[in-house]
Amino acid sequence: MFRAEVLWISVFLAIGAVGGLVYNWPSEPGVDVESPVAVEPAPAVGVVANPAANPSADSSADPRADLGAEPPGSEGSGAAEPAMGENPQAAPAAPGAVSGIWNDAGPTSQRSQPIDFGVLELGDRLLLGGNSIGAVKHYSKLWQQANLPVDCAVLIRLGLASELAGLHQQAEKHYHSAIRVAKKGSAQQLVSLLGLARLWEREGQLGEAISLLGELFLVYSHEAYPVIIRESIHQQLADCLQRRLLASQVVIEALRKEPMEYHWSPVMVEPILELADFKSPADPPANPASGLKLLQDYDGGVSLMLVQAHLKGISVLELISELQRLSGLQVIVTEQAKSSLVGRLADVDSPVMPVSMLLDHALEPMSLAWSQSEGVLTIMARDELTSKDLASFDLARAQRILRQVQLSLNKEEGLGHASGVERTAAAIMNEGNNARLSGGWDLAVEKYRSARDVGPADELSAKLYFNEASLSLVRGEKLNALHSSYMALDQTLSAELQAQVYSMIADLELEFGQLEKSITAASRGLRRADDPAVFAQAAMTLAKAYLLTGDPYSANAVLFESSAGLDGGSVERLASVFSSFARFQHVGPTLGLQDEGQRVVLALAALQPDDVVSYADALIVSKAYSAVGLRSNAIDRLNEALEIAPAGYWNERIRLQLAEMYYASQALDKANETIESFGTVSATLLPRVLYLHASVQLDLGNLEQSEAICRRLLSMDIDQEIQSSALEKLGQTLQRSGDHYAAALCFAGLLPKSEGAASEAGGETAVSP
Repeated sequence: MFRAEVLWISVFLAIGAVGGLVYNWPSEPGVDVESPVAVEPAPAVGVVANPAANPSADSSADPRADLGAEPPGSEGSGAAEPAMGENPQAAPAAPGAVSGIWNDAGPTSQRSQPIDFGVLELGDRLLLGGNSIGAVKHYSKLWQQANLPVDCAVLIRLGLASELAGLHQQAEKHYHSAIRVAKKGSAQQLVSLLGLARLWEREGQLGEAISLLGELFLVYSHEAYPVIIRESIHQQLADCLQRRLLASQVVIEALRKEPMEYHWSPVMVEPILELADFKSPADPPANPASGLKLLQDYDGGVSLMLVQAHLKGISVLELISELQRLSGLQVIVTEQAKSSLVGRLADVDSPVMPVSMLLDHALEPMSLAWSQSEGVLTIMARDELTSKDLASFDLARAQRILRQVQLSLNKEEGLGHASGVERTAAAIMNEGNNARLSGGWDLAVEKYRSARDVGPADELSAKLYFNEASLSLVRGEKLNALHSSYMALDQTLSAELQAQVYSMIADLELEFGQLEKSITAASRGLRRADDPAVFAQAAMTLAKAYLLTGDPYSANAVLFESSAGLDGGSVERLASVFSSFARFQHVGPTLGLQDEGQRVVLALAALQPDDVVSYADALIVSKAYSAVGLRSNAIDRLNEALEIAPAGYWNERIRLQLAEMYYASQALDKANETIESFGTVSATLLPRVLYLHASVQLDLGNLEQSEAICRRLLSMDIDQEIQSSALEKLGQTLQRSGDHYAAALCFAGLLPKSEGAASEAGGETAVSP
């Protein structure tokens, strides 16, 4: 592999942007396009022998034949390439007119034979229809049917088709060939450079791609060039910067706590095909006067400072000095940054550009960063920054280019409506995600709302709903999160996103007490999960739901089948507690090594303080402690669960279980205090709470209170089991108060008439529905 600097410099040397040094790209043997993975494809710079020289040659022969042959004497000068659809018949190139393909002026793509436009148009239709392998085959036929050694339009098509087919090495060679044969600064050359940047992005060479795109941004992002070129530069640069930001370990850790979905717009096939046939204007615009001019300066802020720059081959150090002179900024360059800047040149051609973006792209090839504080601009090497500071710089830079994408896409011209809507909404959504990374929740809400107003559809809309659900979840808006989750599920076809959404729905339904729905969602998420974190979350949620519904057998089965994905750390220790507790409930204590009670104790002893993170975890761990007789530990865990449990379903049940635990431990005062802290109770849980309250009051000796609570309970519409228990409790209360006849009626299943004092005391209880 080339070093990053050599690789991108070589591209610009080829187009004449910096100097005159060139690299040759050797030819290779032919390739079977039907087996793109097995063998390496041939470059597109070669050409088969002239069909006229071999009349017996079959024009439908194997398109692989002689694809790697070097075109003898194929370079020539002539008229500019005609637009596609004109079916031209150009005259052969005069021998010796051009010294070689690396001539400084660059060879023209003059055709010595007419193109078979039927083959070309069929290849275009296949490419637009998604059949990239078929498009490669048909484009390759052009090298058999015509002597086209340096036809840029075909080279670009071959590169694009190979790129979409996953033949990255073949695509790179086609793009290199198109770069060196296209006219300097032409739309065809820029499209090829953008294709090369896409390949580097796909292969993870983000530094090289960002450097190349930054150089293109500094020179070709103004209105003298086609709008699709400008928008493509902005969009690809935004994607590359975003991917580099997401690769930061700081951001990875943040996304584990607060998951978000980013959207990457697909390659625009049709605009690229149009640009491959683009005919440059005969009279190019006049070059503006060279120099750097300050257009706007607000208190020295480089993000608000605008300049006009028309500079070719300027030293980066000189550029920084000129900026310092014009703006009055104090610039500090670290020693390491100075050594990187020595001898480095830059080209800038823009009628208006923020200084912040000028610095971003001019310093990127040297792996430099900058920061501004109180009017002092500091330029330093990226290696000199901490990981957190570097992530902060990359985040700010990504935000700047995302805003530029939105500005360029909001214009009337450019991409089609659907493509423009998708890219605009994606840029706004990604900007909102980045705002969340820096703690800007309110800004993220605004950005998501703006993205929704644009009208996204399909997977982008599903991702936006997922991000809205994730944000609502961390803001405590659980109902909104559940609604957005179901909306995301309705619109996505991605198994990966479905797994995340189902996992989120399972957690929310569990919190709302909808255990059956939680089990359904967690089961579906577990089947679709591919990411280890999502898989572990879905498996643990499913096990919790089964345990809380009283199905220990299913809980243990889930944990056993998912054990390979629950290895290591707190998840494994917590899963061990859940599985051993589930088996203990199902099997029960036995003698010897099979005693599941011993396994529960060992699993509980291995827990770390930070392993229990949710109310459901604490509740189940408390149940496990209680099952093996460790009641004090169970009470401690229940108190922890009560502190973090959300208001509603689980808060009531954990409070009731804590009161029952206190009552079983004969801590009557604490039990009574816990019950009276209820205030109001849901109708489904009220009978149990009242019955426990009556029992506590009876044991405390508050007979009137106990009788009043029991009579209130018996006046309610309750099931037969609770009614029998309440009558018995009332009988015990009356017996202790000396009313044996009334107590006997209660024990016989009859409710005695209440006395005035007893009925009046009914309003003293603190628990109410």
